[in-house]
Amino acid sequence: MIGAPQPRTILIDQARAMEVAIEDAMPHTTHRWCKWHVLKKAKECLGPLLGKGSEFKQEFNKMVHHMVSEKEFEDGLACMVQKHGLQNNVFLTQIYETRMKWAKPYFMDVFCAKMTSTQRSESANHLLKGYVPPGSLMHLFVRQYEKMQFDRDSEESYQEKRTKLGGVVLAQNLPIEIHA
Repeated sequence: MIGAPQPRTILIDQARAMEVAIEDAMPHTTHRWCKWHVLKKAKECLGPLLGKGSEFKQEFNKMVHHMVSEKEFEDGLACMVQKHGLQNNVFLTQIYETRMKWAKPYFMDVFCAKMTSTQRSESANHLLKGYVPPGSLMHLFVRQYEKMQFDRDSEESYQEKRTKLGGVVLAQNLPIEIHA
């Protein structure tokens, strides 16, 4: 990596050691926190407040996903915290203090190619963990990785054959459906 161009932006989880290492190794790279990790932590820390259909959950999701300006975000968060009596909530205080690292309004001047999450790599990591035990030797890792690829290819082939044999089911039998 020495001499190679540094990325403009990098998304990381909330690991402080990683943050410090990136600041040291890539001083001109902007790093932001993965929104998926922030939301995962929110579920752990806010639990029942984020229950299905709760008013707080709707307000929290609006704040996280739809606020565009910094003022709108800060006012929305303050209003939500006040409305629900959460002024002393440690998690909400922490996410407010670190808002520049993860909140959408603070990403406006940072090129991220519309990415705000490392979820894709996290899901690949989760899939791989199902095949390769921790601490595996390299030859076992390679063998299990090949097995994972074979299983995924087999499933994809099966689904393609099933689709071809089953034919196309049209909902309305309209020309646009036939064309698609």
